[in-house]
Amino acid sequence: MASKIIGKINISAYDLASDVKYLNSVTKQSEEYDEFGQGYWKNLSVYNASGDASDTQYRNTDKCFPTEHAKQCPGIQDLVSQHFKLDNLKMIRARSLVDGLVIPHRDFVELDQATTYFRVFVALENNDEAFHSDERGVFQMMAGEVWFLDAGISHAAVNFGLKSRMFLCLDFMYEGEFEYTDIFAAPSSLAPYRNSFHIKREPFSDINKKEVIAATSKILNRFTFKDIIFTLSKYHFIYDLPVSSCYDWIISAAEQANNGEIIKKAKSLRRYLIEKRDMGERYTINDWNV
Repeated sequence: MASKIIGKINISAYDLASDVKYLNSVTKQSEEYDEFGQGYWKNLSVYNASGDASDTQYRNTDKCFPTEHAKQCPGIQDLVSQHFKLDNLKMIRARSLVDGLVIPHRDFVELDQATTYFRVFVALENNDEAFHSDERGVFQMMAGEVWFLDAGISHAAVNFGLKSRMFLCLDFMYEGEFEYTDIFAAPSSLAPYRNSFHIKREPFSDINKKEVIAATSKILNRFTFKDIIFTLSKYHFIYDLPVSSCYDWIISAAEQANNGEIIKKAKSLRRYLIEKRDMGERYTINDWNV
């Protein structure tokens, strides 16, 4: 299921400027799945299973507690309590991406597939240099929009600039049938929203692709591998390409270079990010000893 807007909140009714300023002031900590990002990518636990702000692990829980970060953000607490049901809410994170990239990946591949994991983003501010993508295309989230982000399909995010891009990420979990409106406390209070949002991208021919792969094969080795992965991951934000094409390209480049070490590394990275990984499994891109 592709990502889409499912509602819009009038965020001008909330005093969020001081909340965003506080969240931007919090020092980034090491966290789960840091390996997906490059640049300044920060995830702060605002609500979670323990109420401990240092707890970044997403997991099932009967109760979702506000952390110390939530207690410093009264506007966000009001927004959450007034617009969302907390019954099936498992975690809320404040996410900031500045001059950085989250490479194409799939979430929840290691979790129970009988359960529905429903991820929602709420943009707290606008940033015309920040983009998201999935298997259907590239889009920008505008302030106040409530987005369903299908994290179970390949997706990515980028901020090409230096300005803040703060979002709330709400993770819900359901057993059995449910409607997306079940997450809202009062759907009638939501504002109208746009239905057309994909950005037109430039064409990219097969000749262009062959040229990129050939050029990559000439500079690809264990010292350039990580930088090249992140560089190739940006192409689909500009050109009309599949979101995860970067992994196929780097495998093809390694095959052209007849570099067995890189072929193995690139295939294992693709497996981990978009195919399958085990619970608790971690992957370090520059670890060549595994």
